Amino acid sequence: MADAKHRTRKWVWRISILGTMLVMVLGLAAVGLFVWRFGLSGENVVASEANPTQLDWSWQHLSTTRGDIPAPTTTGHKQTAALILDIDLDGINDFVIGTEEAAPCLVWYQRQSTGWTVYLIDNDALPIEAGGTYADIDLDGDPDIVMGAGSQSNEVWWWENPAPNFDPDMPWSRYLIKNTGGPKHHDQIFVDYDGDGREELVFWNQRAELMLAAEIPDNPRQPWSLTEIYSWADRPEITGLARDEGLEGLDRADIDGDGVEDILGGGRWFRYESDGSFSVEVIDNGQGFARATAGQLIPGGRPEVVMGCGDCIGPLKWYEWTGTAWVGHALLDRDIDFGHSLDIVDINGDGHLDIFVGEMRLRSQDDNPHAKLLVLLGDSQGNFETVEIATDFGNHQSQVGDLDGDGDLDILSKPFKWDTPRVDIWLDGGGTNLAAEAWDSRVLGTNDDRMVFVVPADLNGDNYPDVVAGDAWFENPQTPDGEWTQRELPTLGQVAVAYDFDGDADIDLFGTKGEGSADNSELVWLENQGTGAEWVAYDVDSLGGNFLQGALTVDLDADERVEVVLSWHDESQGVHVLQIPADPTQPWTIRQLSATSLGEELNVGDIDGDGDLDLLLGTQWLANPGSLTGTWTVHTIGDTDGSPDRNALVDINGDGALDAVTGNEELPTDLYWFQSPDDPAQAWTRYSIATNLGGVYSMDTADMDGDGDIDIILGEHKQGQRLLLFENVEQGSAWVQVVIDTGADELDHHDGTQLVDIDLDGDLDIVSIGWNHNNVLLFTNQVQ
Repeated sequence: MADAKHRTRKWVWRISILGTMLVMVLGLAAVGLFVWRFGLSGENVVASEANPTQLDWSWQHLSTTRGDIPAPTTTGHKQTAALILDIDLDGINDFVIGTEEAAPCLVWYQRQSTGWTVYLIDNDALPIEAGGTYADIDLDGDPDIVMGAGSQSNEVWWWENPAPNFDPDMPWSRYLIKNTGGPKHHDQIFVDYDGDGREELVFWNQRAELMLAAEIPDNPRQPWSLTEIYSWADRPEITGLARDEGLEGLDRADIDGDGVEDILGGGRWFRYESDGSFSVEVIDNGQGFARATAGQLIPGGRPEVVMGCGDCIGPLKWYEWTGTAWVGHALLDRDIDFGHSLDIVDINGDGHLDIFVGEMRLRSQDDNPHAKLLVLLGDSQGNFETVEIATDFGNHQSQVGDLDGDGDLDILSKPFKWDTPRVDIWLDGGGTNLAAEAWDSRVLGTNDDRMVFVVPADLNGDNYPDVVAGDAWFENPQTPDGEWTQRELPTLGQVAVAYDFDGDADIDLFGTKGEGSADNSELVWLENQGTGAEWVAYDVDSLGGNFLQGALTVDLDADERVEVVLSWHDESQGVHVLQIPADPTQPWTIRQLSATSLGEELNVGDIDGDGDLDLLLGTQWLANPGSLTGTWTVHTIGDTDGSPDRNALVDINGDGALDAVTGNEELPTDLYWFQSPDDPAQAWTRYSIATNLGGVYSMDTADMDGDGDIDIILGEHKQGQRLLLFENVEQGSAWVQVVIDTGADELDHHDGTQLVDIDLDGDLDIVSIGWNHNNVLLFTNQVQ
């Protein structure tokens, strides 16, 4: 599968929308839904397909042959290309189908509430080859598409996404990337192989016997400059390739673990060197003419590699690095028959990576008539069990992605020359079910002024979390859909933290007297008289500031009493700390803990493993010297290519060390996680989680799907104003994006999206606020 992973972008387009699954189920019932149930078989490394045991796993099959999906308007009998991506940025995936030398040659399917609508991309008859990829080439916030020509042409093209101005009959603008050298360009990927923060295009040029790279130029509408990565001309070690074949297969993965992605393909992997050259390491010279993909099939060490012949009959193998050599293992007890669809994904959502593979049927009914669509379920130990999804269908460049927006992975299948034009889709009946239809949303109430924080806390002592925001609290009726009573707070204008400061077993409040986001550094704490009905206010000394953006209650000096730590939006104020006396009604002591601040959120944890609690500012952290009066040393973890805002300090990859999650304010926004090294005073390794977001102004982290790792909730402040879940599926090396709320109500999120079990049903719900509205929002998790 060309660009089978596209790791940091792939999940960006795996998304969901409110009510989609319900509409799909009702609609499919009307057209006669086929439900497929298949067997689970095999054990250990080699997966047998004989005598399967039953697995309770159902798939819904849709096909153009029955009218479930509109037939492609492409007229060619060779369907060469397929991609899954969110073209219109509506929060749910679309897909692309391309054909060779027939007009129109390229179309896309826009997801609608009841199915799909076909849109034109290119009305010409281009010799589109197998492969294709996508990226935001012109930096306008939407994904553009790349395809290469087959043996008939030396051209590679990109198409400019016209979003939001879509017309079903209007072609996209097409531009040349390459029109020199030899023909045939089977497979393309985008990968940041040099670690400069922007991806390069990498593709094979088979008839020129080259692998080429192209930096995206400042003006991408002109032909791009090409760089040779590899040539196999006159290389005697490359054997068994016919002139019309050549090396193929491409994927991206950090093979050597240096934090920079490498290139996989042609039975080899390629690493960019500091002098601009590429080093090459052979994995299996016999898999040059093969599909290739990589992933952490066994956690730890180098990622594993899977390769199998896409246009021949040959072994399907997975390869592991022993420390000195690559060792291959057969995956099936037979050869794969034209296995032109290949990927590594966690298709059943159990936290273990699986292998997806599909076989081709060709022109005649006798050419592999019983071609199979398989999933090899992994256990993270190198063992696989085979699930047969379908048989007797043709699979060429078939893709895996969330096509119905329910948060799990579906299959887009198309043949090459068998029974074309044709498209088949298998919708997975399983999944985490944390997509939009799993959430109930409501407005709890409205404040007169802008709110800076939203804080869940049980103020009336009934064990149910209430919600505090601005100068009011909203009393939980013990059922989310009940009537929430809004109660005003005296003196306090902006709540920042909730804590039992006086030790009387009820929750008190701390914040400023400010109204909205107006500058106000007057600090105050409110003593709860027991049920939240009455409060006593106490002024607290301040060192000045504008409005708070970070606030924590934490015991930094290990004296068994918490301090309040503050970060003002004016970063020149530094970080302030308030020491609370045994009798909190007496004056509190305030000092500047550090002159360094990034003016945003604070998080706390033992970053350096010395037994005390350090502070994360975003892209910097402060090392605790063991006291409040010592020097808090500043360390930089990395860069977000902008101004960092919300952040989290959590173990993303499950190695026991605290990692950082953060993103910037500038648009379009990227979200990153930074892996902490053995010495956290050194630079941390940055990994991309998502791109093209509407600001990282609201974020929280927790295990949302119960699989034991940390997921991320993010609310957009700008652009789509969506509420998103990023599901961690590969110890931080891959993520699935799920849309919890599409932003259709145009209610943004700012310093919101805080997780809390609001109804005490054992799962996490979300409370949120925004900058451009004065509503307090609740999103209740309905998953049972």
